[in-house]
Amino acid sequence: MADPAANRAGDEPATTMSPTAAEAENLRLYREFHPTYKGRHLIAEVLQDSSTPASSSSGSTTPDQSDRDASPATTESSDTSVEVHNNFARKDLNEIITTLAAAKNNVARETVVTTAKAIAKKSKRKPRFKDVKFKPNTTILEAEASRTSVFAGFYTVFWLGTFILFAKTILVNYRNTGYYLDTHIVSILWRDLPKIAITDLVLFLLTFANVVLQQAIVKEKVSWNSTGWAIQSCYEIAFIGLALWWPIYNDYPWIGRVFLCLHSLVLLMKQHSYAFFCGYLSGVNRDLHMFESALSGLRTEDGNNRKPTQFQTDQEECLLDEIEICHTELKSPVPMSKVRYPNNVTFFNFFDYMMLPTLVYELEYPRTKHIRWSYVFEKTAAIFGVFFLMIIIAEQYFYPIVMHALSLRSLPFLEKVKEYPFLFFDLLFPFLLMYLLTWYIIWDAILNEIAELTCFADRYFYGAWWNSVQWDQFAREWNIPVHQFLLRHVYHSTISAFQVSKGAATVITFLLSSVIHELVMFVIFKRLRGYLLILQMCQLPLVQLSKTKILRNNMILGNVIFWIGIYTGPSMMCMLYLTF
Repeated sequence: MADPAANRAGDEPATTMSPTAAEAENLRLYREFHPTYKGRHLIAEVLQDSSTPASSSSGSTTPDQSDRDASPATTESSDTSVEVHNNFARKDLNEIITTLAAAKNNVARETVVTTAKAIAKKSKRKPRFKDVKFKPNTTILEAEASRTSVFAGFYTVFWLGTFILFAKTILVNYRNTGYYLDTHIVSILWRDLPKIAITDLVLFLLTFANVVLQQAIVKEKVSWNSTGWAIQSCYEIAFIGLALWWPIYNDYPWIGRVFLCLHSLVLLMKQHSYAFFCGYLSGVNRDLHMFESALSGLRTEDGNNRKPTQFQTDQEECLLDEIEICHTELKSPVPMSKVRYPNNVTFFNFFDYMMLPTLVYELEYPRTKHIRWSYVFEKTAAIFGVFFLMIIIAEQYFYPIVMHALSLRSLPFLEKVKEYPFLFFDLLFPFLLMYLLTWYIIWDAILNEIAELTCFADRYFYGAWWNSVQWDQFAREWNIPVHQFLLRHVYHSTISAFQVSKGAATVITFLLSSVIHELVMFVIFKRLRGYLLILQMCQLPLVQLSKTKILRNNMILGNVIFWIGIYTGPSMMCMLYLTF
């Protein structure tokens, strides 16, 4: 049976239509033939010209021309011009326009629908920024299961042994030097401390430029898809460039340089997530207004008809579905929340986000009801206690070895090679202990205290990485906040933007992470060698090796190999940068 809308377009005489009704007619046709278009960034305009048939090539008009030439006086149906933004290939666009033209010329409806559905399958719409979900959670060491585990005693033994080592080091140092603690590391920590603090504050204040840009986008003074993302990218490059150049230019001590480098990278990732998430929502908000306008025009036209056709009913349902999806994306995922875009684009919302222990922006996060001040005191004591212990280890075990390694730089290459194994083994255990303490003070003590002070409920900051049997498992569970950022803004964005495979996206993600780690090494040692970059990229073949039949079915062997890498890798890398 022929469709009534097609018969009306082909058999009935042309009638005068309002621009809103004409837009609704075109959108209905488009949604019927291409219901799952990718990106939802569609602008459809119907140009009326009674003297030119729809199939005539001279009757085609570009969207820019329609803005200049179309007027209420010439509104007879004849031609269609469609402009699609984001994720549409030009070939698909031409096929869709051809299909719409065929429909208006009353070609057999079954053929048109079959062709259009085949086109629609080429670009299925996929939701964005749904790969990371926040929910109330706790860290493993804070979970009740860990405190009541049959292995809980090993946790106590570790800290008891660490305290005994701490006490022994102080007593031995007092017997040999007459002082409980050397001051080499402490003097480095105190040097230029006010300047470092001011620099860090300035970098933090610069991040609020993101709010200014997003407010301009909300007010439609800047378009995110055309110029907004480019402005944001240039700003991010300038921000990280300034953060890296200024400490080196002012000759800050290496501890101050590495602190500013790491904190500026954290600020950079938080800004990037905020800007690109809000930029995406600005497009969704624009689409919502477009769909609501088209729905209003559709219902106005339906009101003029005594009985709407099935075609019109289906198109209204499609528009309602799109409107519902837009509303879902524009509101907070937290139940019973009233936060939605663009009401979140405020300085207070941005400041609140910058204080939270996460690198991935959401409209709202799950929160706890109150602050447990006893817990805050516990974590504060842990932070200062572990930090003081790290200073002792650095003074007693790191500083002498590092000074000896630096003295070898002027020796011939073969002499350094002969001395390298001894330095490597001297640093093995101290570096492993420092490695574990650094992880604990950041991902368990500091992040948990920040989460408690900000009432941030999702405290899944790390997984059981110590049980890893594959290096990709370690990469996912060692640092959950960074993993979430890389998953959303590097891995998935690479797949969607460049249409690469999952394997290629994994390589790109690992490469970017390796480059960032090598950048940190350059800030510390002021030497560009690439040792860490090479060692980290070697994890990729190790991941494939761990998936072989021998290692896949032997978790103990896989975990042993993993811990050998953790035990030897940091010491090997440090000695390479210091000696060669």
